[in-house]
Amino acid sequence: MNAQTPTAFGPALIGQTEKALDAILVRELDGTGLSPSGWVILKLAEGAGGRLARQELADLGTVQAKFDTEKSTDAIESTLSLGLLEADGGDVALTPAARELQARVVGTTDEIRDRLWGDLPEADLVAAGRVLATALRRANVELGYSI
Repeated sequence: MNAQTPTAFGPALIGQTEKALDAILVRELDGTGLSPSGWVILKLAEGAGGRLARQELADLGTVQAKFDTEKSTDAIESTLSLGLLEADGGDVALTPAARELQARVVGTTDEIRDRLWGDLPEADLVAAGRVLATALRRANVELGYSI
């Protein structure tokens, strides 16, 4: 295969990078029963302290991951059925199995991340982060999100 890799900053480079990173995540989740959207839901729950209202988690999926309402709800239901989230009234919480899975996947993906950009100059990484964060903020404004 002779695919061209875009070198100019823009949608093609961002999109191809996102797709490649997603493919790595899919590979690491293989055999777990967890989809990438379920993984995102677990990471959002973790970032919110591990326990939160089910609707709050669904809203985080919609706003932060840009899932539509159905995808966000389906991802929550899937993680519940896999025993990675547990329901307690209107709240959901990460289970020990979820925390073990996260530790394993993050450990592996951290190693991969180090191979992908661990040797790049810190100043380049800071600049790239600043550019992407600015683009993300502006895209969120464009979409009507106030994050």
